[in-house]
Amino acid sequence: MKHLFSCLVALIPAFSFAQQKTDTNLIEEPKYDTTSIEIQSTNSFYFCSKLYKIPRDCDKEDQSNCCSFSSQVLLSYKSFSTGQFSCSNGTSLSWNYFETEDQAKNSFDGYTPQIKKQMKEFKQEKIKLFICGQEAIAYKLNSTTQQGYKFTEIVAYVTINGQHVFVHIHTQKDFKSSKEMQPIFQQILRF
Repeated sequence: MKHLFSCLVALIPAFSFAQQKTDTNLIEEPKYDTTSIEIQSTNSFYFCSKLYKIPRDCDKEDQSNCCSFSSQVLLSYKSFSTGQFSCSNGTSLSWNYFETEDQAKNSFDGYTPQIKKQMKEFKQEKIKLFICGQEAIAYKLNSTTQQGYKFTEIVAYVTINGQHVFVHIHTQKDFKSSKEMQPIFQQILRF
């Protein structure tokens, strides 16, 4: 009972200050700005200024062609600045558009050292990669986490139709070539 009384006495100043009227002349009214929205699609998506049909074979046991697209639309851009196309088997393609080639290159250059520090095992190999028919600067990364989870990534940057883009492919399989990937990925990239 003594502790309850002590707690109440300690809270009295907090309640008395909280009940005071705030002078609204000193504080600006809040402004609610929508700077971005998340969108999703399960029928089609644009990449490299081309429209792609999304495979939706979601009722089969093999879920590799059960895919979807998501993106953030930023207020300052007139089109998508990011995008992610992913399938239920863990294979995904994500990208970020940048205003300059240097920005895309810096994103590319900064990614690998950051991931390498976190991995138990890490292997980096330069590969020849074409994205939408354009040759990209690319690396294939094979990693093992501290917990033993293995995955493969391909990171690249390229300029396509005047747009500078950093591209990231993530998969649980170690594909030797794009011919081993789902047909939708083969339409977009080749290595």
